[in-house]
Amino acid sequence: MNVLVIDEDFPYPPNTGKRLRTYNLLSRLQDDHLIHYVYHGEDQVFPNCPNIRCHPVDKAFTDKSGLRFYMELLWNLASPKPYLVSRHHSPGMIQRIGEIVERERIDLVHCEWTPYTENIRSLLGHFPTVLSTHNVESQIWGRYFDTERNPLKKAYIYPQWKKMAAYEREVTGRYDQVVCVSENDADFFRRYTAPERVTVVPNGVDETFFKPGGEEPALGNIVFTGSMDWRPNQDAVSHFVEEIFPLIREQEPNAEFYVVGRCPPDRLRAQWEQVPGVVVTGTVDDVRGYIDAASVYVVPLRIGGGSRLKILEALAMAKVVVSTRVGAEGLDLDDGKHLLLRDDPREFARAVTDVLRAGGEYAGLARTGREKVLGSYGWDAIARTLDTAWSAAVEHARAG
Repeated sequence: MNVLVIDEDFPYPPNTGKRLRTYNLLSRLQDDHLIHYVYHGEDQVFPNCPNIRCHPVDKAFTDKSGLRFYMELLWNLASPKPYLVSRHHSPGMIQRIGEIVERERIDLVHCEWTPYTENIRSLLGHFPTVLSTHNVESQIWGRYFDTERNPLKKAYIYPQWKKMAAYEREVTGRYDQVVCVSENDADFFRRYTAPERVTVVPNGVDETFFKPGGEEPALGNIVFTGSMDWRPNQDAVSHFVEEIFPLIREQEPNAEFYVVGRCPPDRLRAQWEQVPGVVVTGTVDDVRGYIDAASVYVVPLRIGGGSRLKILEALAMAKVVVSTRVGAEGLDLDDGKHLLLRDDPREFARAVTDVLRAGGEYAGLARTGREKVLGSYGWDAIARTLDTAWSAAVEHARAG
């Protein structure tokens, strides 16, 4: 098939969860399909992917600070659409998509993120279409609302949450197939379209890349990895640094917590590094060395949706993972068998401390976690599932 894919940005290097997913799936699907890939950014080439043709579109996004950004937030109060959607509406992208559709014989249109529906509205109902959701965005906004302490921010977040929920309800039923990363997310979207039009395509891990390094972990070393320009990760680190790590240091004074990920905000970085034992690396070329050196991998997320690639990567490297239930949401993993799930800060700290002290006693947990990941979350099988969803979308459109 000739497949038109619309995305937020170029997925290489695959240094975020979303990029990892997109790159690993499309690089496999291009073996059987010609993919026209439209995204915001500079001209790029998909490495070793001759059947992916890149179509970059310029767009100057407003920085998330300064007068213009706050004026955009203010103006959005009068809009029926959430700011997340309005921000990503792109006349340049709409024009480029129209040019490709006129020139090429497109068999399927795949939208890689819910807000980008705005840029393909004219195609809905005229081409077979697939929406890749990645998260339930309204669920994330609801969790922002629940955890936000500032009353002014809370007052702004509430209508964004409700507008995002209305937007997801409105667009879901217009696609021939909706792809979700977990059964939890799929249950949400099945409320607004026929259940057979919702397919779970889980997140995965490259087991040849993420594998045990063979080195002994550093004593007392704790690590978190993730893009630090994403608010759920920022909240997770702040929660750990403020409420959990001090409890660990009371029992293990030499414990160190490494925050590994790109673009940590200067304000938060300075705040975190004021706490003894906290190290913020910023962007690194390869996270595997930091994961390999850790005695414990932590996922203290309170906000988020979808499922966590970071947990799959850590388990593939045979690390003991301590996570909140939100952090492990969407993954078929059992507490006490594949990882440890703790929500209360004191219980979370106690679990981390126990692992730091017990050392090899938790090797069995790490081993069963790795076996589960290797058996259930390989990218080759996951790509075949998405390929089936593409075919189902074409069949549904033809039947309609």
